[in-house]
Amino acid sequence: MSNLTMRPDLASPPPTPSLLVSLGQSPAIVPEAFLLDGVVFGAVHVITSENPEVGLVREFMALHAPNVVLTVTRVADFHDLRCQADHARFEEVLYRWMLDCAPLPEDRYVCLAGGFKTMSAAMQKAAAVLGAAEVFHVLVDPISPEPGGKPRPPASVDEILAVWKGRRLRWIRLGKESGWPQFRSITSAEYPLEIVSLDQSERRVRKPDDRFRRQVQRVVERSHQIARAWNDLADLPFAELATWSEADLAWVRGAVQPDAASDQAWIAMLPKLELHCHLGGFATEGELLEAVRAAAEDPTRLPSLRRRRRVSGWPRPAKPVGLKVYCRLGNNNGTALLRDRGCLLQQCRLLYAHFLDQRVVYAEVRCSPANYADPNRERSPWEVLGDIRNAFNEEMSQARARHRSDPTAPRPCHVNLLIIGTRQSEGDFRAGISRHLSLAVTAAEHWRDEEQCRVVGVDLAGFEDASTRAHYFREEFTAIHRCGLALTVHAGENDDAEGIWRAVFDLNARRLGHALHLGKSPDLLRSVADRGIGVEMCPYANLQIKGFSLPGVTGEPSQKMESYPLLAYLRSGIKVTVNTDNPGISAASLGDNLLLAARLSQGLTRMDILWLQRHALDTAFMSAELRRRCVMDFASALPLPPTNAA
Repeated sequence: MSNLTMRPDLASPPPTPSLLVSLGQSPAIVPEAFLLDGVVFGAVHVITSENPEVGLVREFMALHAPNVVLTVTRVADFHDLRCQADHARFEEVLYRWMLDCAPLPEDRYVCLAGGFKTMSAAMQKAAAVLGAAEVFHVLVDPISPEPGGKPRPPASVDEILAVWKGRRLRWIRLGKESGWPQFRSITSAEYPLEIVSLDQSERRVRKPDDRFRRQVQRVVERSHQIARAWNDLADLPFAELATWSEADLAWVRGAVQPDAASDQAWIAMLPKLELHCHLGGFATEGELLEAVRAAAEDPTRLPSLRRRRRVSGWPRPAKPVGLKVYCRLGNNNGTALLRDRGCLLQQCRLLYAHFLDQRVVYAEVRCSPANYADPNRERSPWEVLGDIRNAFNEEMSQARARHRSDPTAPRPCHVNLLIIGTRQSEGDFRAGISRHLSLAVTAAEHWRDEEQCRVVGVDLAGFEDASTRAHYFREEFTAIHRCGLALTVHAGENDDAEGIWRAVFDLNARRLGHALHLGKSPDLLRSVADRGIGVEMCPYANLQIKGFSLPGVTGEPSQKMESYPLLAYLRSGIKVTVNTDNPGISAASLGDNLLLAARLSQGLTRMDILWLQRHALDTAFMSAELRRRCVMDFASALPLPPTNAA
């Protein structure tokens, strides 16, 4: 018999469209599906159990489509559908088979007519998950070969062609399936077929593990949870939370219990961001300080160790010590020590290890390179800054390599730098500020690769009162804004709300350090909230320097102290973040600060803790693209409540 007269193009079809058919005991379904009106197939792929004969299929294809690829895949040990395990065996192979035979969704034409009803259901589900150019069903009128004979389906090549030519073959076309976005990048290499035997175009495959089916079940369940939480998405800091169970979300919406082991464990596992951390305020005593000093290139030039004043109840003193005493607690580190290159590099390495230990995934470290420069040793501020950057880059590279080879290793922390311009109560401090600002502009122009550590902003810090408010430095900071650098200003820690006002409206600060008196000016508070300006709060440093009511601490005159404003800021729409300031001086990690925030702000919920991290992501000095990636990475690493994490 010659090629089909009504389809002269059938003998040499295009190579891409692929017909995917499940087959039971009626092999005629394959040719009937192949004759789908308007589509010229380049390949036909059949999946079936151990038993069905496919001679009719081979005969039809050999006679009428000899150039079309034909493959038959049999599921080993699948003879009949008797139980759930039989269906699971078929379904897992089906997903992998579909990826293997037709990698591109736009090439898949999926016929639902063959095999058990559950096979057809599985085919439709696979098409919905993975995508298909078209899904369709086949209907055929029965024939009566002899007058008065019992009608039956066509059973030979000639009978199939006769039905087709007589227009008694019809297709119910269900249209395109776009597939689930979560599976668009999946390939057969990730979920390979396990071939038992291979004979020309026919192969037997063994059922592998259930990884693909479990993945589908997880995606479906997550999607159902998202649909259930649809109306709450805008109220969640991360859309990923919409995939959590109602029980988990109820736990997250509950108040933090800082003494509870479950809350301590959850916060310890939480990925975190650090936006307010001074390089010189780390490793100020103990073993860390010894390790920094031991790395000195010239130990003879190191400053002598000063005896650190002991403060009763530290790190949670009953009374505040004030800024001057607080700063003196860090005198064994900082400028004098970090002028030694070996000490400086070791300080950066140890700080990075601390970030990894605290699960910090992004940090902005504040430094004063001009202060660490040593003119007697011919080390310029630019060289010092380069050493700091190179040290963090090296640590970042190593952390990324470890995490790539071992996903259970700590997630790498991306570190960027802020250059500090320091106000003082006396002397020609403006010259020092100008040098640091010039350095920041040059560094920002020189290092642009966002995958590397780079200078992203400037911090106006130091002595804060009416004589050093931000508006006095408007001209110095013009170049910072002109060059696109971001600015954060220590404001409202020791000065009043007027100092905050000047930082916002005279220096266009994107973030504010501490801003403890912001609540005393409701109009200013509303302006800060409306502008999306970040507020960097540091609970331990704020308690130690200023003093706030700390419920439950014996001997504390809580009635005479103000309430910590963090929770009030949050409820007013302020983008509050929690940070360490000086982790060595305060003797507190970022996790410790989050737990203290809950002690200072009774009623702070775990959802608030997540909002603090989201605010840090939103106000970090990074590009929109890096922020998008960081949000996705952060959300994927959120820990479930400890009771459900298993």
